[in-house]
Amino acid sequence: MTGGVATRGLACLGLLTVLAAAEVRADTPLFESHAIIDLAIPLDFKTLCRPRETPDCDYTPTTLDYIDEHGVEQSIAIEVKIRGGWRSLARNCSAPLLFIRFNETETADTPFQGQSVLPLTTHCGQGLSIEESKVRQTRSTWEQYLLKEYLAHELYNVITGVSIHARLVRMTYPNPDKPGRKIENYAFFTEHFESVARRNGYELLPRGEFNPEKLDLHAASRVALFQFMIGNTDWSIVRERNIALLQKPDDGQVPLPYDFDMSGLVNAHYAGPPPSLPIDEVLERYYLGFCGPEAGLDTLFAHYLSKQNDLLATAESIPGLNRKSQKTTRQFLMDFFEVLHSEDLRTEQIVNHCQPWPPGLTDHTSLLD
Repeated sequence: MTGGVATRGLACLGLLTVLAAAEVRADTPLFESHAIIDLAIPLDFKTLCRPRETPDCDYTPTTLDYIDEHGVEQSIAIEVKIRGGWRSLARNCSAPLLFIRFNETETADTPFQGQSVLPLTTHCGQGLSIEESKVRQTRSTWEQYLLKEYLAHELYNVITGVSIHARLVRMTYPNPDKPGRKIENYAFFTEHFESVARRNGYELLPRGEFNPEKLDLHAASRVALFQFMIGNTDWSIVRERNIALLQKPDDGQVPLPYDFDMSGLVNAHYAGPPPSLPIDEVLERYYLGFCGPEAGLDTLFAHYLSKQNDLLATAESIPGLNRKSQKTTRQFLMDFFEVLHSEDLRTEQIVNHCQPWPPGLTDHTSLLD
């Protein structure tokens, strides 16, 4: 799906707009634990308005149901709306990504206390007219994609605290119009960009505020090396593609990456690199960090190597990953560390591939003529 990089910019803008506008409070317990919550949202995905197909989609009311720590059934009134780019289209995903909007009066003394709007990453599922693929798509295939995308968030949490926290849940979607019909899959919530900013003493910048003179080049290289590790090229700091910008107290800009489904780590059948890059598949890594002494690559190499055992252990700790996914994920990460352990390979695959600084207005994510 090599055209995916060029077509998802509007979706990124929508995600930034919604999350930037949402009020975030400090007392938000949802991301303080990794315990899996069993939830249910009565929902028929087929009836939801799809924003990429129909203009002016609004939220749909429903409930979020769960069993609390005392074994009592609880129900929170919520509203849902489809989000995302490629994954929002009916032809691609039967269970698209969602925004969940909460009423503050409904969430008091619940795991969702303090939340207003949260992204929910779903399992996507077989679309209505999915592109031909050599991989036979099953329910398990889609769920493995989701769990590996969740893993990407957990890996970046190991690298730095300037990262998005995620909470894995076991989600059931009972069909309210067809009793007995339901969908059950893993899903995960991700926190607000604003929440990440506040945890680190930063501020979330509005989209379009990128300033190369203010960019923290070391933080940018930290992101670039992470994206190289997971084999992701579907991002851009310059064009703020799958990147939010945070501002430090000294006015320095720190990039915050999100949306990793196009990475080699996930290796979704629909994923492909941008056509302008000299690679043919997402399992091939390509470094997209900037050049310059302030990039601090030697320091970053040492930092990532110091986290090797923690990163591998994190990959082995994800619930639901099957034996094949565990094996391929570990090998994919080990290939990255093989590069880091070799000065020759680091020079060949990372240092010599750095992008010119200062950057131009276009890059590998720009639309081709």
